[in-house]
Amino acid sequence: MKVRKVIVLSLLAILLLSTFSCGTGGAAAPTPMTLYESTEHGFSIEYPEGWTKSAQGLGALFYLTFTDPEGRLSAMVAVEYKTEEIILADYVTEGKEEMESTPQFELISEGDVTIGEGISGYEIVGKGDLGTGEVGKFTFVVLAREKQGFWVGVMGEPTDFDQSKETIDAIVDSFKLLPTYTFVPPTPSPGGTYTSAEHGFSISCPAGWMEAMEATTGRPGEVVTLASAEGIPSVTVSLQPVEEGTTLAEFGPQLSQSLGQHWGDYELVSEGEIILDDGNPAYEIVFSGTMEGYSLKGKYVVVIRGANAFFITGFSMPAHFEQDEAVLDEVIYSFHLE
Repeated sequence: MKVRKVIVLSLLAILLLSTFSCGTGGAAAPTPMTLYESTEHGFSIEYPEGWTKSAQGLGALFYLTFTDPEGRLSAMVAVEYKTEEIILADYVTEGKEEMESTPQFELISEGDVTIGEGISGYEIVGKGDLGTGEVGKFTFVVLAREKQGFWVGVMGEPTDFDQSKETIDAIVDSFKLLPTYTFVPPTPSPGGTYTSAEHGFSISCPAGWMEAMEATTGRPGEVVTLASAEGIPSVTVSLQPVEEGTTLAEFGPQLSQSLGQHWGDYELVSEGEIILDDGNPAYEIVFSGTMEGYSLKGKYVVVIRGANAFFITGFSMPAHFEQDEAVLDEVIYSFHLE
């Protein structure tokens, strides 16, 4: 399976968007390190004290990001699970093909490397702009173990990056593989219907998508996320209370306005009332923006029943939205109140 931009480029986007959230300046001196260990995914890594940590699972993908207090540097570990054993050379080739499509991409150096306690990998050092208007410098070490593929690296504004070599080397070289891991990737769905008896709705799940990510992201009100094997495109169903008697005509435009306050680079494409496949009315908002480091394009579809509002949200990478829109609509429009 070809490595998609959501695996490589969206990871870089996480780092870019956090890196350029603050002004530039000289990087801080190395600080004492904190150990992060994941027995679930079978690795450990150290990061400077005071850096913030963020972790997210997307189907067969796991992302871990550490960002310094000033937002000048970010470290990342990404774990991808394949259905067959990964050959490092092939995995590197897939990743480089995606990197080379990055605007203003510049390959600085590449080659075999050994990190941690004798772990063999492949290091890629380069620059790139993922649409933030800024070019970031990065180093990634690509690793493979059985069906696990790892991307371990650090990114920052070029000047800060160059001034932080000691810190960067310490982070990357601290990475270790634990003897075992327990994570079992969700089984792709053969295609069918996801039903929530508790919340009284059903929604279709395309063949090959994952439906085992129920209530895992911690977002308020989330019931289930259905996602492709690559993590994106995806559709999430969330539930929030509303005042009894609230109408779509009232709620929809208010939601459209509030999205602009929570999404960076928010751009409204269209909005208005629609009819789902079962004949139920809904309100649809199509937009693009950035959230939690991701540049995304998506749809918010709202269905109201009594004192509850159901949010059916579908997302894709902006460059892939047109080709993914048909399957997103298939899932979203299948939403049915039981």
